[in-house]
Amino acid sequence: MSRQTRIGVAGLGLMGTALAERLAGAGFGVLGFDIAPAKCAQFRDAGGEVAASATDLAGRSRAIVIAVYDGAQVETLLGEFEQGRSRPALICTTTCAPDEIVRIAACAASTGFAFIEAPISGTSAEVRDGAATALVAGETEALNTLLAVLCPRRIRVDRIGDASRTKLAINLILQNNRAALAEGIVFAERLGLDGRAFLAAAQQSAAYSRVMDTKGEKMLSRDFRPQSHIAQTLKDAELILHEARQRGLHLAITEAQADLLRAAIALEGPERDSAAVIEAIRQRLSSEVVR
Repeated sequence: MSRQTRIGVAGLGLMGTALAERLAGAGFGVLGFDIAPAKCAQFRDAGGEVAASATDLAGRSRAIVIAVYDGAQVETLLGEFEQGRSRPALICTTTCAPDEIVRIAACAASTGFAFIEAPISGTSAEVRDGAATALVAGETEALNTLLAVLCPRRIRVDRIGDASRTKLAINLILQNNRAALAEGIVFAERLGLDGRAFLAAAQQSAAYSRVMDTKGEKMLSRDFRPQSHIAQTLKDAELILHEARQRGLHLAITEAQADLLRAAIALEGPERDSAAVIEAIRQRLSSEVVR
C-alpha cells in the first residue's frame, strides 16, 4: 500500500488520534471522522482533514481504522459505510465481545468489506511510542505494511473472535495488576514507607509488571490526565464479567476490581486515567480508619 494512500480513522478519541498520528508520521494521508463535532474540530485544529460523514469517510479512504468506544458503535458505522459504493478494508481496533465481533465481521464480508480484527493491548501513549501490541485476526496480507505502522508489535491469532477473546483475558490480568499496584502503594504508604522508594523497590522485585512503569508515578502524583479513560476500562471489565457469567465462571478478583473502577469513576469522573483506581482504595481505607 502506497504511503500516498489516504487512510480513514473512525473515532477521534485518545486511541484514534494516537493511531492517526502514527499514520501521518509514516507519510500516509489521514482522513478522520467522529460523531462528536468537538473531536472533529480538535482534529482539524491540529492540522487533520475531517470527513463530512461516515459514508464520506468510506468513499474517500483506501482503508479505515475503526477506534470507537464499543461494538454497538462499530455496527452503526458499518451500516453507514454500506450506504456508499466504496468498500475500503476495515481494521477494527475496538474491543468487542467475541460473539459481537464475529457477527460484525460476517456482516462486513457479506457486503464486500475486507475485515481485520485488531484490538490493541496498550494505552494511547504506548500506541504513540510503538510499544502497544495489536492482536490480529483476518486476512492481513494486503495490509501488513499498514498494520506495521499502526502497531509494530503484533500477535497473530487464529480466527476472528479469538483476538477479542485474547484481549479480554489479557485485560483481566492487566486490570487486576493495576488494582494490586494501587493497593500495594497505599498499603506501603500506610506502613510509613516513601511511595516512590517503594515503587522503585517493587520494580526490581519478583512482583514486577509493566504497569508499574506506566501507572506507578501517575498514582503517586495523582496525575490522572488520561492515557486511557477509566470508563473504557470499566466497559472492558464488564465485558469480561459478562463472558465469564455466560460460561458459569465467578471471577471474584475481577468483580472486586470492577467495583473499585465504579467507585473511582464516582470520585474522579469517567474521563480520567485508569490510574485513578487508587483514589477508590485511598477513600475506602480512609473511611475504615474513621470508623
